[in-house]
Amino acid sequence: MCPHTPPCPDPSGPDREAARTIIGHPEQGWSLLCNGIVVFEDTGELLPDGDAIEPHRPTDLIPAAPIRRRSAAATTHSPAA
Repeated sequence: MCPHTPPCPDPSGPDREAARTIIGHPEQGWSLLCNGIVVFEDTGELLPDGDAIEPHRPTDLIPAAPIRRRSAAATTHSPAA
C-alpha cells in the first residue's frame, strides 16, 4: 500500500515509472520504486511479479530526423551594392 498522496502508479500501468524512489543505489545502477519495480540505469525494469522489461530509451522510440545540409548557393555571399 502506497503512503504517498497522490498514490504512486500501479506497477502494471503505463505510467509505472512515475512512482517515487524509496531506495536508490546509483553506485550499483538501480533503484527500487514505491510500487515494487526495480529500475536500472540502462532503463530496464524488473517488475514485482518477476517479469523483466528490456531497456527502452526515449531516443529508441523517435526516428532520427535527417540532417539538412546547406546548398552551395545558400553559403555564397553576394557582393555589396
